[in-house]
Amino acid sequence: MANQKFKYKFQLMLNNPDNLTRINEPVITKLNFSDYNVQKDSIVLYDDENRRVSFQLIDVTLNGEYIKEASIVYLVNLDKKVSTYNLYANSESFFDDIYSEEERNKGIQQLDVKQDDGFRRLDTGYYELELCSGTADGTSYGKWGIRYFKAVEEGKNLIKDYSNAIGGFYGPFFTPNNGLINPPEHTKVTAVVEEEGPLYCRYRFEGIVPNGLDENLKEKKFSITWEFFYNTPWFRRKYNVDDFSTTVDGIPVENKITVGDEFESGEGNRAFTSFASYGGTYYREGDLYAKLLADDVYKLLENLDENDYPKIKAYKEAVGKDINKVSWDYFWKIYCVEAGILDEEEIKKHVVEVITHSHQQVHGTERNDNVLFDKLVNVNNAPEQTIFPMSANKTAEINDDTGYSMVWYTSEIVARYQIVQRNDSGWANWGTNGENELPELPTGSTIYTSYGKFNNWEEQADKMEKPIDSKQGLGTILY
Repeated sequence: MANQKFKYKFQLMLNNPDNLTRINEPVITKLNFSDYNVQKDSIVLYDDENRRVSFQLIDVTLNGEYIKEASIVYLVNLDKKVSTYNLYANSESFFDDIYSEEERNKGIQQLDVKQDDGFRRLDTGYYELELCSGTADGTSYGKWGIRYFKAVEEGKNLIKDYSNAIGGFYGPFFTPNNGLINPPEHTKVTAVVEEEGPLYCRYRFEGIVPNGLDENLKEKKFSITWEFFYNTPWFRRKYNVDDFSTTVDGIPVENKITVGDEFESGEGNRAFTSFASYGGTYYREGDLYAKLLADDVYKLLENLDENDYPKIKAYKEAVGKDINKVSWDYFWKIYCVEAGILDEEEIKKHVVEVITHSHQQVHGTERNDNVLFDKLVNVNNAPEQTIFPMSANKTAEINDDTGYSMVWYTSEIVARYQIVQRNDSGWANWGTNGENELPELPTGSTIYTSYGKFNNWEEQADKMEKPIDSKQGLGTILY
């Protein structure tokens, strides 16, 4: 390899103006070889110290036997503001065995899936996770998304018994106003492989939101693009949904959704013990909506005759005496068209009552003015173990006992979040919605996520907000 003669040399210019220390940061650089005859199997990459760098080509467009356009994925370690990598290529392929056996075996590994609806189980070197396509059985155990998630170094799965999922999207489809439980429980997705390789995997989930009672939301299609990288804490996803306009909580909503990352640790346990927004958290506390819903559910359970409502017995057994000890999904199931406990007219009647009452309680009382501030919020101490942070795009849920934290960066500012860390059930939630399930994340948004033991979670968020900028420079013909 050292003696290989190259015809072309291209500079890849890396910019890190904030001078943040980058460790195994994934970089994707767009390439254009329209003016050159570059063979796909002739490319090698070197860093600024002339060390060979592993890479993966994706989204390759050929012009005959030559590359017209592509993107190159590689990992960068950088502690300065700028750097230049060099890409060499030829007009003819070569197949020199330039990698050692150890290097050839590195990269993202595909493992055997554990769930019936398992689509991919990956060992990224940093994470072990399983992507599931959903069972549509109406339970939290059947949601699509990431249903197993473990940082390899920590060795602890954050979703006990595959009983919930990271990545589902909800409101305005997850409200009594639509008359159904959240789509991840009643929808299967079609999972499509877009790119799979040792450094980078990209998958697309496609689905249709189940129809409920809101005509404005019927037959809406969605797609989520997932991206995973080798040996790095980063992964990201982008949400696209058909255009829609409706009302939630009596408030107009256009093309905004709730993304919910949900974690299950078991009763008396929590994956996270506190929450923080970048620079500090402004928030309101307590979920009056949840309390009103719970009260209404208990009244229904007392008054509905099992002889007239054949599905109510199973619901009662599932909920038990304390609804706070089961998944939040059970608050909604009784209003769910798909569940079929109540008929459509009964659902509509209860929806009007719940929305009217809850809107007044949340927006028309002193609670609306009671905005609190803290650097680190112990969510379980708040009423209903819930807070609603305001206006942020860099947030974290932290386990103060282990030092691990989940960090999110959203490409758009989220006006309000719903954060739940419930010790009773062990359920934790990061949701991009405000009170009364009002969705706040614009469709088309990308979410970066990172989990690990970070010395400074805010710096990790800064890196995701401002990843290394990279560009292909002018090419040089060497002979």
